[in-house]
Amino acid sequence: MLALCVSLLGAAGSLFVFPPESNSVLWLPGGVSLAVLVRAHHRRWPAYLVATFLAHVALEIIRGTPPGVNFVWALGNTTSALLGAHLMRRWQGDSTLSFTRTRDVAVLVLAGGLISPLPSATLGAAGIASWRAGAVSFGQEWLYWYLADVLGALLVTPLLLTWSAKEGHFSALHRPLELAVTCGLLAISAHFIFGPGVPGLLRLSQPYACFPFLLWAALRLGPRGATTASLVVAALAMWHTTAGSGPFASDPAPIHVRMFSVQSFLVVVELSALTLASLVCERRHAEHTQRLLAQVGTVLAESLDYRVTLPRIAHLIVPDVASVFALWLEGEDGHWELAAQAGLAPEQEAQLATQLRQQSAPLLCQRDMRTRVAVLVRLLHRERVQGGLVLMRPGRRLPDARELAFVEDLAHRCALALENARLFQEANEAVHVRDEFLAVAAHELRTPLTSLKLHLQSLLRLLARLANATDALARLHLVARQVNRLSELVERLLDVGRINTGRLRLEREAVDLSELILRKTEGLSEEFSRSRCELSVRLHSRITGWWDRNRLEQALSILLANAMKFGTGHPIELEVTDAGERALITVTDHGIGMTPEALERIFGRFERAVSSREYGGLGLGLFIAREIAEAHGGSLRVASTPGNGASFTLEIPSSHIPEMLHETPLPAPH
Repeated sequence: MLALCVSLLGAAGSLFVFPPESNSVLWLPGGVSLAVLVRAHHRRWPAYLVATFLAHVALEIIRGTPPGVNFVWALGNTTSALLGAHLMRRWQGDSTLSFTRTRDVAVLVLAGGLISPLPSATLGAAGIASWRAGAVSFGQEWLYWYLADVLGALLVTPLLLTWSAKEGHFSALHRPLELAVTCGLLAISAHFIFGPGVPGLLRLSQPYACFPFLLWAALRLGPRGATTASLVVAALAMWHTTAGSGPFASDPAPIHVRMFSVQSFLVVVELSALTLASLVCERRHAEHTQRLLAQVGTVLAESLDYRVTLPRIAHLIVPDVASVFALWLEGEDGHWELAAQAGLAPEQEAQLATQLRQQSAPLLCQRDMRTRVAVLVRLLHRERVQGGLVLMRPGRRLPDARELAFVEDLAHRCALALENARLFQEANEAVHVRDEFLAVAAHELRTPLTSLKLHLQSLLRLLARLANATDALARLHLVARQVNRLSELVERLLDVGRINTGRLRLEREAVDLSELILRKTEGLSEEFSRSRCELSVRLHSRITGWWDRNRLEQALSILLANAMKFGTGHPIELEVTDAGERALITVTDHGIGMTPEALERIFGRFERAVSSREYGGLGLGLFIAREIAEAHGGSLRVASTPGNGASFTLEIPSSHIPEMLHETPLPAPH
């Protein structure tokens, strides 16, 4: 197939031989051979080189070229293709030259356009000089031959390489209809630009009229669009120029000079469009990698469980960016465990893990025997090794700075997510240890407190019988109140442990809310007197429900104690409202109030709105009160402003009393 293409294009190149010159001003076979070798595997190069050489020999035999000159020309053309392909593959790194980077365009111009024609031009000019000794100038023939090969390589090679490249995110042509329409409009405009009938005053500016279509093709359709549109312009420009029409045919210079002018113009047009298309591809690639990193960050932020997030990251990367993704984590014992992988062969796991463990540099690039490139990155956070990451892709081109920056950013995000997961686990363990300590300490305190309360009660009963023990009795009452307060604190600590372990169970019974509130407020009358708080109670109706009496009393005690603590010397209002299926208990004080920032924070464990130095307590009361409300299916909310007191509303559903208890009348409120 290659030999046939070389022969046909060589015959077409013979149409551009204009006497007295003996060489073509446009030699297309060189571009075809160069593109085929660049894309082919090295093992196939000998066969392609032999086919190219024989095709050139056969072509020159048909044209009647002397055998010696024939051999030299065929050798020169074959050597040029070999030299250009070798340099392009070496500088590019692999066979994926698709002009999605400006580096690809530079490699084409330097290796394929400027260096590769040197052997063919030298041997070609030497063959002509020996064939027509004294009739031609070696320097002039060398220049014409060199320019013809440069133009042919720069016009044909990009077209074949872009259309033979594997379609991807940035070089793929997803809009064939748009390409067809663009090339059709470009063909029509190029026909008028380079055709006959245009006034002479406009001929010098005519070629620029095709640029809008070329720019559109480069910006919208990528490298393939740029090279295809350039081919359309080139075909029409050469056809009309050889026919003697168009802006380049108006020059009185010889025909081969005019053809060189139009071909030089076309090369500039194609390289400009190709460079613009590669810049657009680079920008799209940067945008794509940023979006991908954003997706990685979103996935890592969704959960602190790396066993869930890391496999999702692997499937984001493969096959979009790499063909293999593998991430190992280092355990406490130094053992490396494969946490996530996609596309990794089982036989590669042990080898790559060993390389990562022994690797001293944070990042390493290497090629393997399967013509694949691997990037190995150690996951580091604050100089602590957490594991390693490996990305692999086909080819032998090492990653550039842009690709390495992406891999480093990916590794950094994974390392940060792993560190956050580790810190979260340590925090949970610390909280668990703290809760265990509080539970044990509360249980240990509970036993001596119970004994102390019993002895105090015995002492109070004994002193009550004595007539002259008033002072001692008052002091013992004070001690008893402090012991009761200490007992409440211990119970709260135990409740926190029950809540954390999900053991806060309710013992429901038929409860008259009005009776419960009146009895509780009556029991706290002495505390209201000491805090100089006047309590007003408003009961709108008799409300009954299926609740835990002790827990409701506990929640009410917490709210009233809170109001007395922060509203000392100010009145307190307690209001009970029947809201249909729900009961509302509102406790309002006129104390110091709270800032908006503290309104939700105060319901956390060990949280408070003010300094503990000014107001005592463990910061557990409101946390327990809300848990009690939520255990009943209700809620606890607060409204407050600094300096204007606070209003707490305990809302609980009026759970229906079981039918079997309806026959037992509830006690009447006092």
